[in-house]
Amino acid sequence: MPHQPSSRLAVTALLTIACQLAAQDADTALPVTTTRATTVDGAYDVVIVHTNSPGHPTNVVPGLGIPFRAGGAGTSAFERPTFSGNGAQFAINVVASSATTDDDVLLVNGALLLREGSPAPWTPTENVGTIDADLAINDLGSILLGNNSSATTLDDYIAYWNGGVWSVLAQEGGATPVGGTWSSTIDSTALDNLGGTYWRGATIAGLPTANNALVVQGSLAQLRQKGIDIPAGQAGGAVDPWENFTINRVLVSPNGATRVLLGDTSGATTGDLVLTVNDTVQIQEGQVLPGTTFATGVSAIGKAWVDRAGNWYARGSNATTNDDWLVRNGVLVAESSGTDEVVPGSGEFFDDTSFSTCFFCFDGNSSGQFVFGGVTSAPTNSNGVIVFDDGVGFRRVVVRESDPVDLDGNGLFDDDRFYNTFGDDDVLLLDDGTIWFTATLKNAAGTAVDQGLFRLDPRTASCTLRNGSGINPVACSCASLPLLGTTWNVAIAPSPNTLLTLAYAAELPSPFPFPLFGGELLIDPAAVALPGSLVHPVPLPTSLQFLGYPLYVQGVRVELIGPALVLQLTNALDVIVGL
Repeated sequence: MPHQPSSRLAVTALLTIACQLAAQDADTALPVTTTRATTVDGAYDVVIVHTNSPGHPTNVVPGLGIPFRAGGAGTSAFERPTFSGNGAQFAINVVASSATTDDDVLLVNGALLLREGSPAPWTPTENVGTIDADLAINDLGSILLGNNSSATTLDDYIAYWNGGVWSVLAQEGGATPVGGTWSSTIDSTALDNLGGTYWRGATIAGLPTANNALVVQGSLAQLRQKGIDIPAGQAGGAVDPWENFTINRVLVSPNGATRVLLGDTSGATTGDLVLTVNDTVQIQEGQVLPGTTFATGVSAIGKAWVDRAGNWYARGSNATTNDDWLVRNGVLVAESSGTDEVVPGSGEFFDDTSFSTCFFCFDGNSSGQFVFGGVTSAPTNSNGVIVFDDGVGFRRVVVRESDPVDLDGNGLFDDDRFYNTFGDDDVLLLDDGTIWFTATLKNAAGTAVDQGLFRLDPRTASCTLRNGSGINPVACSCASLPLLGTTWNVAIAPSPNTLLTLAYAAELPSPFPFPLFGGELLIDPAAVALPGSLVHPVPLPTSLQFLGYPLYVQGVRVELIGPALVLQLTNALDVIVGL
């Protein structure tokens, strides 16, 4: 999507001077008919962290030296990436290309930690089995995960890696804190930075059916139990207890202060699905989504999430109208009724016609920024988008279905690879502004062929010298980098005859060096003058809408040569406004 505003007036706003310038939808891949000229509109640099594309240099499983499993499905090779609260610890479950079925691999900070079929470090007499993709990691690098080992009985574990040592916090057949023994259904791990460990257990053996599900915290301390604990804030003042807890919907913020559970109560089936935050119902089936004017009540809550700053998210749908929605901290972020623009002024709207749940991912950071994915009213081969929101009113589409991918890194989109679908709940936004996501890749014919793990790095502020044929003196430079929220200084070095200097910025470079004043004009003539002389200070705004904005700057020296005033053009600068 274009920057906002998207005209030449954007430069005026950027320079803050008063002059005027003269996934989601389906796994079925669709052919590429039109694409944007560049991916992510120049605001980010795209990094291929890993891909299973044959022969690609990143198609190597660390520690094994073999490729990732090939294929273009959303689960071919890469599961959900997971970061700790401070962004320093990274884990992901991947699938290797193996001659056996032992292909599940856990990578932590880019190194091999566990492989299916290898001796399980928490129980060496058994081998590691399938590794739950929804695992937890905290700032210390501790990891909590579920695993089904190679044993034939009592083979399900909640395993904890802490300080480089593995231990078992729960095992099928082991005692629970409320009596009975764990069944094979132990999963949904969460972990905070205070040492809190959380997971779900269902169909606990030896307990009455009315009480045989449990969410625990810490060293087998009860958090919430089926048939006993009652979520507060139920519609109509109801006091129905929990009846079950949804798999992989036990969520905790890094500081442990925000806890989110999704599940059913024992109430009527038309209104028993609830999402709680710190034990109080925030969204309930059958009730109108709080803070909205929807005509019908909630019919489904598909996914919940807590980001590293403790903000909570949920997405779902309404009855009858089938409107889909996404909320953050209880505030409606986006909805699919056909009136919610993806980016204000774009004329593109969220729309669930080709993907019934419309929204497919979300995450945020401690700066109040967030990202989310959805399907829009654009053509079906390009209507899957991931959107960045700065939390104060600005949005941009950062990546779109059918955007081209520079697979070989030669700076050209000549590899016949395009984004196809984005992984459900596989997007992450870190505090440094980087965006991580998984996506399948297709060729131009619309065949899904590969999958990858990608990173969008916010553009770094830069100044690059450009000087045509070289006849202009090299005198123009950046005395400071063009960083958002700072004063950017353009310096022009004088000669002994210089009376003053001028500097101009344009949106475009000159298409070719144009002879002028005995030198060469290197920027578009439709330029704006920068203030000052010798040093030209330009206060830059803080708004992220200008991230990656390109400018082209050239200096002019006013020289006194004998009795005459002479204008001398200097080199130009290709500038990227960034972080």
